[in-house]
This record gives sequence, C-alpha cells and structure tokens, in this order.
Amino acid sequence: MTKPNFTQMTRKELKTYIRQNPTDDEAIRELFVNRRSPNAKKYPYPHSMSKEELDNIFRSKSQN
Repeated sequence: MTKPNFTQMTRKELKTYIRQNPTDDEAIRELFVNRRSPNAKKYPYPHSMSKEELDNIFRSKSQN
C-alpha cells in the first residue's frame, strides 16, 4: 500500500486521513510541523519553567 502525497493534500483531506490513520507520524508531522503557522504562539519548553509557572499556564487555559 502506498502512502498519499501529504504535501499535495488540502488541510481538510490531511485531517481526515489522520483521523483514519492516527499512528501515521509522517502525516501528523506534515500537519503540525510543516504547515504550522509562522505566527502561532510559541511556549518555552517546560524544563526551564517552575511548577508555579506551569500551573499558571494550565489554570488560565482551563478557565477559558
């Protein structure tokens, strides 16, 4: 079985494919890494953050 060309799929087609093939790392990488918006908000890797900082982030997200 050959894999589809993920770079030529629309975002909607790619999401549908991932729902049907949730363990396909190549498709997931195409959607979440290669097509990521350059304006997306970036968060630092949590190892450099204190527990209190992480708690504040999760608390604010759970209240929205």
